[in-house]
Amino acid sequence: QYIGELSQLIKPETFYRYHDRWTNVLQTACALVAFSIYLAESRLATPADVEEYLGFKVNTENADITVFVITLEEYLHGIISLFNEISRLAVNSVIVNDVKRPQHISAFASELYSGFQLLNLKNDSLRRRFDSIKYDIKRIEEVQYDLRVRNLI
Repeated sequence: QYIGELSQLIKPETFYRYHDRWTNVLQTACALVAFSIYLAESRLATPADVEEYLGFKVNTENADITVFVITLEEYLHGIISLFNEISRLAVNSVIVNDVKRPQHISAFASELYSGFQLLNLKNDSLRRRFDSIKYDIKRIEEVQYDLRVRNLI
């Protein structure tokens, strides 16, 4: 609702001028969409999914701004936030005796991490957030290791 109101106020020629004011909110919104789709369908949210949920196009082609859009960087920040959430989900699922879910999470996270490694990220906030993914992967692997040591998988 508020993003819709904001989109009516922002003119395309001033989009990047004020972009820093709302980018964190859109990153969080993309992360919520990604996590909800992962929970519901065990898959990665595509830019089309984000567009469907939030009502704004993800600028995947890096085209000129003519309407309010979600930038590709905001989408990728949301996907990186998904790593944080699924690593917590791996730990919490073991707590409720769901020992199979961490295996699925590990496979998903490893595949997604491999995809991120193919990107040529500049030395900016996206790169720093990408570097934090390895700690989430390590956390998921530790959960799996503990399950194997205890002969639960």
